[in-house]
Amino acid sequence: MSNQATSPSLGSRLRERIQSMSPLSLTLLGLLGIIGSWFPSLEILKLFHVFWFFALWPLVSILLRDSKQSLGFDTGDEGPRDWLEMDNGWRGHVAFLLGVPLSFFNPLVFRQDAMQLLGSLVAIGRHRGSLPNPETHDQSTSYRLPVEGTWTVVNGSPIKEYSHSWFPATQRYAYDLVITDDEGRSRPAGTDTSIENYYCYDQPVLAPADGVVIDVHDDDPELGRAGGFSHPLKRSMTGNAVTIRHAEDEYSSLIHLVPGSIKVEPGDRVTRGEQIGRCGHSGNSAEPHLHFQLQDHPTFEISAGLPIRFDDIDVDTQGVDVVEETGWTEPDGSGRYIHVGQQVAHTTDGEPHRSEDIAGPSEVTASAGLSRVRTLGRVATGVSIGGFVTVLAGFVVPSLQTIAPALAGLAGLGLVYQVGQGLVNGDRVRLESLETVCGVGVAAALVGVFVALDTLPALDSYRVGTGMFVTGFLLYIAVWDYGRRDLFRLIGGVTDK
Repeated sequence: MSNQATSPSLGSRLRERIQSMSPLSLTLLGLLGIIGSWFPSLEILKLFHVFWFFALWPLVSILLRDSKQSLGFDTGDEGPRDWLEMDNGWRGHVAFLLGVPLSFFNPLVFRQDAMQLLGSLVAIGRHRGSLPNPETHDQSTSYRLPVEGTWTVVNGSPIKEYSHSWFPATQRYAYDLVITDDEGRSRPAGTDTSIENYYCYDQPVLAPADGVVIDVHDDDPELGRAGGFSHPLKRSMTGNAVTIRHAEDEYSSLIHLVPGSIKVEPGDRVTRGEQIGRCGHSGNSAEPHLHFQLQDHPTFEISAGLPIRFDDIDVDTQGVDVVEETGWTEPDGSGRYIHVGQQVAHTTDGEPHRSEDIAGPSEVTASAGLSRVRTLGRVATGVSIGGFVTVLAGFVVPSLQTIAPALAGLAGLGLVYQVGQGLVNGDRVRLESLETVCGVGVAAALVGVFVALDTLPALDSYRVGTGMFVTGFLLYIAVWDYGRRDLFRLIGGVTDK
């Protein structure tokens, strides 16, 4: 048969690519609106600002789904989650609706949300237009479940229709795990939504394979109630989290951990099955659960999610089997993929396994090198936060002359708050927060420079703010790509296959 007969046409490839797009991905077209705001000659591009409304797609899809069910229009087949009893009712919907504006006006969380969207473009470019998938990704490491006992997959699958979030790219192959009882409940019947009532809360979270700890975030607050509510003053959508390097371009992220429960530091070498923290309710969390993902980059925001096979695993499908329903064929290879609706358990008992491949410089050397990368990355984050605040402030006080000292004052208040909090709690001042505050101070200085440049009268708070946000984002990429390519070869850790 000729190549012409077997190769899909350009039109069919284009249709396939369009069909694979998530409505949320259309948000990226809003970037053209920013270009129109920057350059008066391209003002027509401002019309693309309307695409920012696609950022509300997750909310719209939930409301549409629930409206169909309440009106009796949902007459389709059962889903893989139907056996679960995790619906929080109207309170959960109210909590979600309140969380949308709170997240938008929280500069720390908005920065991360926006970087996720922009980071998807970076990830796509890094993979030359084609993100990793189960057919193309060659997994370098053997992974176990990052938990002990039987857990339930409430979100996630390598199958697009049942994935955790097909877009943004970083969460494409992520999983949400909880513990459920025989009735499919994540907490006992008749109990309230106090986080201690959830079966998975405070359960040990384990390293899925040998590796080197790359990043730790352990200062996010945790709300004492769940039921759809998360802490309104959270500092990160991931909450308390650990990132571990297992092989070249293979990093695991373990997310939403209990504050203060993380037992490792950047530069530490961990072994497969070693406890690194406890399952919690920090960050963007509707109820206590573990968010787990494998990614190709050390940073959450600009990574591409990787499909992950688990070895030594027992799987029990309680409801609809999505593999049978979709006719999905599992690619050849060791280990096994898991899917939403399944109950899964690690089957091998015993002490944590330490690979003979672990070698390299001391943890002190690794920690010192990582500290430099993380410091510069947090300063870049602060610059982006300063840019976002500049845009918001421009709606109230358009004058850059006023915004510059206001940003400097904000940085000063952040410094006083962090130092004061450390003194009151009798704890050391967290450098992570101070470095981000310094980044906001850099943003204030940059605004001051623009104010001093009287030759640029066309500049306003929107142009300056979005410019600083993008600048901070580009610096963030540059810093972590330097770390990925140069620094991490020094810490080695796991033999890359």
